[in-house]
Amino acid sequence: MNPSARFSAYVILLGGWLLVSGAAVAFTVYSTTESYMGAGTFHGPGRLPDSVLFDVTIRNVAFTSAATFVTPFFNNGAQEPNVEGELATSSNPDGFFSDGKTAINENADVGPFDLNGTPFLVGIGAGGAHQGEQISVLLDGHTMIMTMDIVFDMGIGPAGVVAAPFYGTTGEVTLPPSIQTRMGFEGGIDRAGSLTSGDKLRGRLGDFDGNGLLDGAIVVAGNMPLDSVFMPGAPYALIRYFETDMPYAGEVIGKLPGTPGDRQRQADQSSYPFPTAQGRLEKQ
Repeated sequence: MNPSARFSAYVILLGGWLLVSGAAVAFTVYSTTESYMGAGTFHGPGRLPDSVLFDVTIRNVAFTSAATFVTPFFNNGAQEPNVEGELATSSNPDGFFSDGKTAINENADVGPFDLNGTPFLVGIGAGGAHQGEQISVLLDGHTMIMTMDIVFDMGIGPAGVVAAPFYGTTGEVTLPPSIQTRMGFEGGIDRAGSLTSGDKLRGRLGDFDGNGLLDGAIVVAGNMPLDSVFMPGAPYALIRYFETDMPYAGEVIGKLPGTPGDRQRQADQSSYPFPTAQGRLEKQ
C-alpha cells in the first residue's frame, strides 16, 4: 500500500473508531512560537514585509465523520474564556470584534497579530458561510483542507473589520496576482512581502517530530477584499505550522514545506533536526 493510501486508511479508521466507540473525539491543535518549527510566516499583504505569524490554540476539534473534523462555534460573550488577541487589544473584552456584531469563535484562542507595527485582532468570525465554524476535510487520501471565515480587526469599529474566506491546504498554493491586475486595471500590487505572484508554498501532513502525534503545515494564498481599508485587492499568503495531541502512526505525506528561503531560515534558527519524508531525522 502506498503512503497516501496508508495515511487515508489510518485517519478514516481512527475517526471511525472514535465515533463508533464513544471515545473522547475532541483534540487540540497548537501553533505557537514555542511549537516545533514555530507558528509560521505571514507574507504581505502586498508590499508589507513578512511577519511572524500569530499564535493560536484551537480546542475541542471533533470528528463529525471518519475524515472530517470541525471546530464548533462557541461564544459566551464577556465571560471567560476570552481569546488572547481580544484581551491584548481591548480594555473591555465582550467576545465580539470591534464592529460590535461579529462574534468570535472562542474555541480558537488566537493571539494578537502585529502586522507592520499595527496590532490586529484576528479570529474566526460568525455570520459568514461557515457560521463561525472551522472545517477540515481529508480530500484525496493525503491532502487536508481547512476552511473558515477569518476576520482581521484593526480595532476602529466596522470600517476596520475585514472578513475573508480562508482556504488552507497541506498541499500546494500559488500566490495570485492582485485583483486589480486580474481585472485589467493598473496599479495592482502583485506581491506579498518576499513573495511575488506565481511563487508557490507547499504544506505537509504527518509527524514532523516523530512523537506519534499528528502535525504538519497548512498553506494559504488569497487576496484582500477590494473594500478592505488596507491593501485592497493585494495578495497575501501564509504558512502555518501546527501540532496536535491526536495519535498518529502513518507516514509523512509531502516534502518539506515553504520555499527554499523559508527552509534555510528555519534550519538556521531551529535547534531541532528536520524530518525527511521517510520519517528519519536529519538536518536539511
